[in-house]
Amino acid sequence: MFAELAVAVVLTAAGSVGAVYGVRHVRATVAARSAATSAAAAPGARRDLSNMPDLRVALESSGTFMGMSDELLLERVRSQPIVRFKLNHGGSSLSFRVEFADGSRAAWKPNQTNMQTVPRKEIAAYRLNRLLGLNAVPPAAPRVVTRDELLAHLHPESLVALPRIKAETLFGPDGRTIGTASYWIPVIKDSGFDTPEGRQQGQLWLTQGQPVPPDKVLMAAQLSDLAVFDFLTANPDRYSGGNMKMSPDGKQLFYMDNTMAFYVDPNGFQRNRDVLQRTQRFSKSLYSALDKITAPTLEKALSEEIGAPYEILTPAEIAAVIARRQVIRQHVATLVAAFGERKVLVFP
Repeated sequence: MFAELAVAVVLTAAGSVGAVYGVRHVRATVAARSAATSAAAAPGARRDLSNMPDLRVALESSGTFMGMSDELLLERVRSQPIVRFKLNHGGSSLSFRVEFADGSRAAWKPNQTNMQTVPRKEIAAYRLNRLLGLNAVPPAAPRVVTRDELLAHLHPESLVALPRIKAETLFGPDGRTIGTASYWIPVIKDSGFDTPEGRQQGQLWLTQGQPVPPDKVLMAAQLSDLAVFDFLTANPDRYSGGNMKMSPDGKQLFYMDNTMAFYVDPNGFQRNRDVLQRTQRFSKSLYSALDKITAPTLEKALSEEIGAPYEILTPAEIAAVIARRQVIRQHVATLVAAFGERKVLVFP
C-alpha cells in the first residue's frame, strides 16, 4: 500500500497525465520497478530465444535515422568512451546529455527512482518503430555506467544537482546502473502540434471530408502514424508538453521520450484512444505492417539488442501491444466500411 501511495504522489506531481493512470497501472509499475531494483537495477533476466525460427525481422528492425545507418549510431551509443555527463533541465526524471570521445552525443537515462521513467522502454519503442517500417525514433541501446564513471565525468554545471543524482539513480550492489542511451539529435524545434491550436489543425487534416494542403500531406501522414504508434505503445506522455519535436526544416516529426510507454492495459489510455478515434486517415503501409506485430516477431526483434541483460519488454507488455494492435485494426475496419478503403488508407 505504501508503494502505491508513493507512486500516486509521483504521478500526480507529474501533472494531468498521472491523474488518469489508475490503480492497475500503479500496481504494474510498482511490480516492474521492484524487480528492477532487486537485480542490479535491471528488469528480469532474458529468456533463451536461440531456438526460435528465423522470422526475417533482422533487416526490417534496423534501418536509418536522419540519413545515417542505425547500426553506425548504435555502435557509438553502445561503445564510445564517455567523457562528459550533463544533466538535462526540465522534466521530472533524470536525463543526461552524454558526450563521447569521438565528439558525438547521446541522451542517457539511468535506471532511477522516478517510476514514470523506465529506460528499457525507449529501446522497445525504437525496435518497434523499425519493425513497423518507420524511422522516427532515435536509435537506442542499453548502456551500463558505474557510479564512479558518472561522478568522475559529471559536467561542472551539473554538480549542483549531485545530491539529487545520487538519491535518484539506482545502482546495483556492484556500483553499476543499466540505463539507455539514444542518439542525440543535434538540432530540433517544437512542432506546435501539442498545443490546442496545433492539435486542432492536425485533427482537421486527419478527418474525412476535410482538405489537406498539398504541402502538408507529408506532415499529416506523420501525425497519423504517430497516433497509431502512441496507441500501440500506450504512451500517454506525448501531449503533456515538449514531446512533439521536429526537424529544423519542419519536415520530420521525431517520436522522442518513450520511457513512460508500454503499460499493460490492452485497451490503452483514454488519451491515446481519443486521439486514435479522431484519426480517420491512415498509412496503407503502416496498416499492413501491423501484421508483423505478433509475439514471436516482437520477441525476436527485441532479442536482437546486443548486451541487454534483461528482457526489453515483458511477456505481459508484449501481449498488451498485440491486444492494442487489434483495437487499431477494428477502428480502421469500421472506417473502411463507412468511407471506403481509398479514403481511409489515403497515405502511402
